[in-house]
Amino acid sequence: MAEFDVKRVSTLEWAGIGAGILAFIVSFFPWVSIDFGGGVAELSGFETSVSGSAWDAGFLAWFSVLLLVGTAVVVLLPHFGTEVPQRSMIWMVASGVAFLLILLRVLTYDSFLSPGWGLFVALAIALASTVAAFL
Repeated sequence: MAEFDVKRVSTLEWAGIGAGILAFIVSFFPWVSIDFGGGVAELSGFETSVSGSAWDAGFLAWFSVLLLVGTAVVVLLPHFGTEVPQRSMIWMVASGVAFLLILLRVLTYDSFLSPGWGLFVALAIALASTVAAFL
């Protein structure tokens, strides 16, 4: 097994690795929220909104996070001595699919649910990973 050398990792590869790490971290922040509208609930001291992470927001959300984490692993593997044929293509397709799944998740919320800020951060992360893979 080859030893990992930080100096041999390119800037674009760091973008792919960082995207996977950041996507995993952001997956625990609010991706979906439900607002109950205040009124009597607010006056009585009850919580008027609830939020959930990517792991609560459905398949489109958590699967896209797993795709980005898997992409980071694919980018890292050659630096540990495991060659990955067509690594750039795998990276670009997986992160592009993650971007499309997150975008679809944003567009499929009904009027009762609203997207949380974590969803938009993850959308930007997936786009950055896709662009880095393309370059």
